[in-house]
Amino acid sequence: MDAGTYDNVMTEAVGSPDRSMPCDRAAEASVLSAMILSQDALTECLTLLDAQDFYIPSNRRIFLAIRDLFERGSSPDPVSLADLLKSRGELDRVGGPSYLLELGGDTFAMASWRNHVEILRRDTTLRRLIEASAAITALAYDAPEDTREVVDMAERRLFEVTQRDVADGDQSLEEILSALYTELGVMSRQKGAIGINTGFPRLDRSLLGLRAGQMVVIGARPGVGKTSFALNVAVNAAAQGASVAFFSLEMSSVEVGQRLLSSRSRIDLSTIRSARIRENQWHELLTACNDLSSLDVRVDDTPGTTVTEIRAKARRMLHNKEKGLVIIDYLQLLSPPSGQRRSDSRATEVAEMSRGIKIMAKELGVPVIALSQLSRETERRTGKRPQLSDLRESGAIEQDADVVLLLDRSSTPEEAERQDRPDTGMTDVIIAKNRSGPTDIVPLGFVASSTKFYEVDTRHEP
Repeated sequence: MDAGTYDNVMTEAVGSPDRSMPCDRAAEASVLSAMILSQDALTECLTLLDAQDFYIPSNRRIFLAIRDLFERGSSPDPVSLADLLKSRGELDRVGGPSYLLELGGDTFAMASWRNHVEILRRDTTLRRLIEASAAITALAYDAPEDTREVVDMAERRLFEVTQRDVADGDQSLEEILSALYTELGVMSRQKGAIGINTGFPRLDRSLLGLRAGQMVVIGARPGVGKTSFALNVAVNAAAQGASVAFFSLEMSSVEVGQRLLSSRSRIDLSTIRSARIRENQWHELLTACNDLSSLDVRVDDTPGTTVTEIRAKARRMLHNKEKGLVIIDYLQLLSPPSGQRRSDSRATEVAEMSRGIKIMAKELGVPVIALSQLSRETERRTGKRPQLSDLRESGAIEQDADVVLLLDRSSTPEEAERQDRPDTGMTDVIIAKNRSGPTDIVPLGFVASSTKFYEVDTRHEP
């Protein structure tokens, strides 16, 4: 293919001579500003971008200068950049010291530089697609007798464009087994548990801990104690060094705090809510406040939030944390994505949100606990024992979840006297689904007045 043919085809691909290739000058400048102002932005941009992502020649030269300074261990401040570019005879070509100072002073770039990185990557992909389509068209015009060669070259050009935007999800068997061997060593030292423990030993032995990427569903009828159980797990996990992001769509942050304080201090929740604190209880309250304040637990009580919003908030809350846990109370109160409400059925909406939670768990690399209401079929069933099919509004929850825990408690003393029902003050945690191990029923004691759970068989109170 001669140069003239390629130029003609490129003109046809782009359109009129006045039509420029996709680029965004402002986004390029914003990313450069963020790289100058923030070490975190600098390292992430150097990982995600290369010089070809900057279409404006002056911005490309500045990017290369920033990268060179970083590789030398120097800070890419405007003065250092000006000195390096001047030594290369490129300072005036990039806009002079004034443009570098302008980049270094754009603090607004820190608010949205990640979005601008995606704009740069998108425009690069579009430019490469235009160039590849032009090259493929030119190849077709000059095709040899064997068209398989043209097809092969066309596929190769398109692959070169798309491979950058396709996530590397494959691993060699050597990598998989190496990671598995390391994990087995950790599990052996921890007597089988790995990840984040719930604080209930028998439950942890069955689940092998809450593991990164897992979607864990806790289902129960209203009033059985699923929020209290989730808060107990949150505190137990945080006490072991985990960072917990708790999203409360039903209760306010104050109500969550009251429950945590009651559980920790063993003072009745009604006493705390009414502020009828006796003189001898203030010490327990202060001790509980100090203990809870030392834990890395953050509570967000924004109503009507979406899975997308939770994912963005959780990413910020758990940034640079060694171990993280996300808890959503509860799934049916989540809102569909803005402007995307489905008209066919609520079950479809819940299925989409359930799938979004599973994707979030894998993307953030943390276990995500989602609380869920159970249908009223449980009340009509003899024995009232909940089962997987009782998960309300969508069978997709059961499909997406790695672990499903169903809480079962007798609602009246008369019901507790039956042989097929939990005793008074007891809650059965039914492991109805467990991809990592066996199903089981773990009995827990429950002090309703202080919303405190404890394991019965070992009398272990975390």
